[in-house]
Amino acid sequence: MNLEQELSRILRGGYKKDEPMSLHTSWRVGGPADYYLYPADREELKEIVRLQRRAGLPLFVLGNGTNLLVRDGGIRGLVVHIGEPFNYIRREGVMLRAGAGTPLTLLAQRAAEEGLRGLGFAAGIPGSLGGALVMNAGAFGGYIGPLVAEVVIISPEGEEVRLAPEDIVFGYRQSNLSGRGIIVEALLKLKEGDAEALKEEVACYQAERRRRHPTQPSAGSVFRNPPGNPAGRLVEAAGGKGLSIGAARVSEKHANFIVNMGGASARDIEALIELVRQRVKEKFGVELETEVRIVGEER
Repeated sequence: MNLEQELSRILRGGYKKDEPMSLHTSWRVGGPADYYLYPADREELKEIVRLQRRAGLPLFVLGNGTNLLVRDGGIRGLVVHIGEPFNYIRREGVMLRAGAGTPLTLLAQRAAEEGLRGLGFAAGIPGSLGGALVMNAGAFGGYIGPLVAEVVIISPEGEEVRLAPEDIVFGYRQSNLSGRGIIVEALLKLKEGDAEALKEEVACYQAERRRRHPTQPSAGSVFRNPPGNPAGRLVEAAGGKGLSIGAARVSEKHANFIVNMGGASARDIEALIELVRQRVKEKFGVELETEVRIVGEER
């Protein structure tokens, strides 16, 4: 049985061949994925992982396509989309159990509606829970890591594994979850609160993000904040605001965002990232680290 026959056997939702990643990333750029897979549940994910091991193929996991730059040559092997089947939220006492495909904003809204406090900061953060856990997403002084009571993954061997808080190390915009498997679910421990006050908090955070952030296609913050010095402030002070290469531009609203003004290529964006890093290093001697993940091949 060849690869495509195997994929047809495994996947009820099917797959697409040579699927443009520009359709699935928030920057709206990226070349084709060899095979773009839509698993319907955990069992299909396990089968995909086992097939990938047998065939020796690369495997890339995709959530909402935020915080990600896919190069113009695309991604070889298998791209697995953790989508709608993994978008769910269930209350368990003062905890919420949610699928890895659940949007963070939806999770924050649901927590508020349930009168559970601790997730307000996540309102308006683009992306889904799985990626947020890998990156220890945060905003307004709050982070997802301290809320974690359990993470469920599909291991590289295709087995379901439950990780306790002591198994996971969270840092600034990072964790040790990367490379350990495919996240499918997490249990978050919250605190009781007043639902109306919490809903108002969520609305305020969302409004603040809309006020501060550009509306054009972007991937969120491009650079990590160096200690004590926000990256956006460094970029602006180095004259980076408004810099452009092709249709990629450093946002004039927030200098830590690079936006696609329409028709940008991944090469334009990556070249602009390097130009900004060079400007900041020359002016301040600071080497900015990218927060966005850059994957795939050059065209």
